[in-house]
Amino acid sequence: MKKDYTIYPAMIEDHDSGIIWSYDNAQVTATFDHTHPLDVSASKCNDASFCLWYVSPLWEFNDAAHTKYALLGEYNKWTVVSRQRFVSITTNTEKTQTTVVVQGVASEPVSIVVYHTTLETQTVNCQLSAAGQANLIITPTTTTCS
Repeated sequence: MKKDYTIYPAMIEDHDSGIIWSYDNAQVTATFDHTHPLDVSASKCNDASFCLWYVSPLWEFNDAAHTKYALLGEYNKWTVVSRQRFVSITTNTEKTQTTVVVQGVASEPVSIVVYHTTLETQTVNCQLSAAGQANLIITPTTTTCS
């Protein structure tokens, strides 16, 4: 890159707000919306370096605190949220719990990063069952895997 860039969600056909983070550190997140763009520095991202960002939609629970969360996925993969790994994402009717079905090899350990406004960014370790599945459960107060 020869110059700095500022990128807005509308420039990448993503008109909703979300969370953005760099490929090398899922623990450092930032808001990405029409008032919080991504500033890409030519001094950091150039011919001698590698820069990659991911964006996840921000979802809101129907609780008193309006807790928000985002599935950041597997931070050690190129495709952090793939359809092969995350086969379904379902929020209950009351919007108080989201269940993410995680799939893979039988008994495989899978580390999943979740941004949560109450719990902050955390890594949840899931152990897939003998059938190769687990449920990541996200609520306004907890993030667990079973």
